[in-house]
Amino acid sequence: MISAILYHERLNFVRRGPALMVFLVIAAALIYAGMSGAAWRDARTASLAEFETQRMESLATWRADLAAIESGERVPSLYDANPMSITFPAVLPASSLGDFAVGHADLHPATAEISPWRNLSSMFGRYQFDNPTTLATSRFDMALVVVLLMPILMIAVSFDVLAGERDRGALAMIMSFPVRLQTLVWTRLVFRNGLLWLAAILVMLALALSNGDGADRLARFGLWSIVSVVYGVFWLTAIALCVAFFRSTMRAAGALVAAWMVFALAVPAGVATLAEAAYPTPSRLAYLSEIREAQADTNRELSDVTSGFLLDHPDLSVGDEGLPSYFRAAFLSSLAAREHTRPIVEEYEAAREGRSSIIGWAQYLSPSVVAQRLLYLSAGADLERQHAFQAQARAALDNLGDIVGPAVVSRNRVSVADFDRLSPFSFRDQPPKAIAAAAAGPLLFLLLLSVACGALAQRRLSRVRLNE
Repeated sequence: MISAILYHERLNFVRRGPALMVFLVIAAALIYAGMSGAAWRDARTASLAEFETQRMESLATWRADLAAIESGERVPSLYDANPMSITFPAVLPASSLGDFAVGHADLHPATAEISPWRNLSSMFGRYQFDNPTTLATSRFDMALVVVLLMPILMIAVSFDVLAGERDRGALAMIMSFPVRLQTLVWTRLVFRNGLLWLAAILVMLALALSNGDGADRLARFGLWSIVSVVYGVFWLTAIALCVAFFRSTMRAAGALVAAWMVFALAVPAGVATLAEAAYPTPSRLAYLSEIREAQADTNRELSDVTSGFLLDHPDLSVGDEGLPSYFRAAFLSSLAAREHTRPIVEEYEAAREGRSSIIGWAQYLSPSVVAQRLLYLSAGADLERQHAFQAQARAALDNLGDIVGPAVVSRNRVSVADFDRLSPFSFRDQPPKAIAAAAAGPLLFLLLLSVACGALAQRRLSRVRLNE
């Protein structure tokens, strides 16, 4: 009997004009999102490569000057190979599946200059004090298609799976055949939505294979596909639940659209507002004021600060006193600014952790938020990756200051051997196992929610009477 239902569905669904339009919308949206994402990724990669190349070339020139001075081949000026001129580039590369979801990557920095001249304010600008919990997508990408568009298309092809026959009075005739109502509903839903998701997965697979390669990309795409399918299963069972509970077509469609609006639009906005209210962003004006005050105090008391620094490092010998004092003043000012603003930075970190905690729990109010976060995690567009880059860049800045600071204050040059021990910045990404472990809990929640909705729908369908 299932084969007869499928044959009827093939005639009445696949050949209908609206069904064909749905498939075209899916393919067009995914292809456009894939091409847009690939163009964004390529442009970002080229920009980052240019940024890194320029600074590494300058650094190589600086090292060559230092080697020539150390070997005696060159008589240095006061400014040649000065430790304050060391600048390492720090970049956050787009992940191997970065073309699938842009997410927060457009809202946060992807480059930084690791230099003794820099402090946190000048290294990242205003990013670290912007709202780090924005849930809205920044541009049209595949994550948006999966999270927002696919449920609407599923509703469009499925809301009348049972109510249509009820409205036409044909349900009793259909049920005169030896088939259970649950079998009829589930077979139709799985057939219609299975075709939609099969088309979507095939298009995404083609884009994944054509726009990049590598084992990491395939692993991330595997997780992306699992999340997408599980999210689709949730909406399949949610549709079945509405079909079972609402007799008329309009009521079923209205309930499903209302659920989509709540899960995909209202809850994310509410969660972001709640997180911002519970953990407000520290004042950037206070942060800048602390920096200026620390730098001014350091400049006024430069001799005392310098003497204190040298006392803390008794192994240092004072070098060329002819070097301009502003190098020493600039380094000590940046060091003082970092120390004085550390409480504000720690307050920001605490606020960020608090917001992340709220969102981590509040995401379970909406399957759409869960799916969006998991898709961002799969594509490397999640907030945690952005924060990890900023934390690693800050650690690299502190490490560089610790290494070259004594030479700057004592007016000496670092040796070539010491310079070669400085490692260029390299972002340490999460391994695939860690990503999978982070996704396991939310993914299990989606599965359990789908099972619960499916069980309720099955129970309701088993109690439906044809004369209701």
